[in-house]
Amino acid sequence: MMHPNFYHWHAQAEFKPEVSVLAPRWSAAEKFAEKVTADDILPLVRLVLFPGTEPEFAKRFTDVLVKAEPTFPLNKNAELIRVMASAAVYSRLEKSTPIANALALGLKAASFPKGRTKPICPDVMTRSVEYLAEESERMRPNIDAGALEKSEKQTQLHFAALTKAVESNLPQEIGKATEALSRGVLGTMKESHQRLGEDINRLTEESQCLWWLIGLQSPSLHMRREGLSREAYALPAAEEAAKRVTLLPPASSVESLLDEAISQCKRDGRANVSLTDLIEATDANWLEDAQRTVSAAELTPLAALLAERQQGKSLSQAVLKRLLITGNTKVTPLEASHQYFRELMFLRAIQKVG
Repeated sequence: MMHPNFYHWHAQAEFKPEVSVLAPRWSAAEKFAEKVTADDILPLVRLVLFPGTEPEFAKRFTDVLVKAEPTFPLNKNAELIRVMASAAVYSRLEKSTPIANALALGLKAASFPKGRTKPICPDVMTRSVEYLAEESERMRPNIDAGALEKSEKQTQLHFAALTKAVESNLPQEIGKATEALSRGVLGTMKESHQRLGEDINRLTEESQCLWWLIGLQSPSLHMRREGLSREAYALPAAEEAAKRVTLLPPASSVESLLDEAISQCKRDGRANVSLTDLIEATDANWLEDAQRTVSAAELTPLAALLAERQQGKSLSQAVLKRLLITGNTKVTPLEASHQYFRELMFLRAIQKVG
């Protein structure tokens, strides 16, 4: 369904758009969104967040839109393409899918530091936050203590029908009742296994996170947290937490666990630190052992900076400029830890789609 603000989205890129073209254009964006692949995730997120990006993807997207809505401009449409990318992403976030997870997590991960991105349609950012909140809860259902009782009642109904058919001594009715009972038992077993799997996944994730927290230890740095500075532990803590997330999107409570884990570190050091100093403060052995990625550099700035350092490159002004980060950008260790966790979740979501 077309967003009620779609006219206003358009008005940012096209002066007084014709109302008659809005529905066809939204429909075209929806149809494109239905066929989005893993390769489309990064360019779509970049278009939503950054002006003047993705020329090759924009051309392919334009061709698709023109076929569906011939008045769509072929040229000088950079901002309008961003609006249409926003429409495609928004429509995709209406339904739970691995691609929707990746898109929403990408929008969240890339919005750091504050003011670095320039989303053309803020409604999409709002929707991505709502989507992640809804999905993180849906993926972690409450354990249904009454599930077994419901299954037993359903089976008893089928068994009663079979008993009645046997008493009537009608072979055709007996056959139907037997088949119904068999299907009912099979369905109950499938549902039971699915519920059990969901419960086990949830409990595994929760127990892993809680044991990690109360252990007072950094498994990757092989030290008790009380001996680590917050600067040194901020990024390893995010990775340790990410490894313990079983379901995507992650529960919002994981970031609260990060807060508690980092609060266990010694309290010396600065309240705010530059991003370059924070990267430099990370443990060299941890950095060397971990696999770093630059597949989504603009959308995962901390992961990109870590990859640069791992390769022995200096975090020069040129590197920071490419990532749209200023050299004097300062963050707290907690902010950096939250951010790196979000980036890792986004990168994992992309892998899930691929």
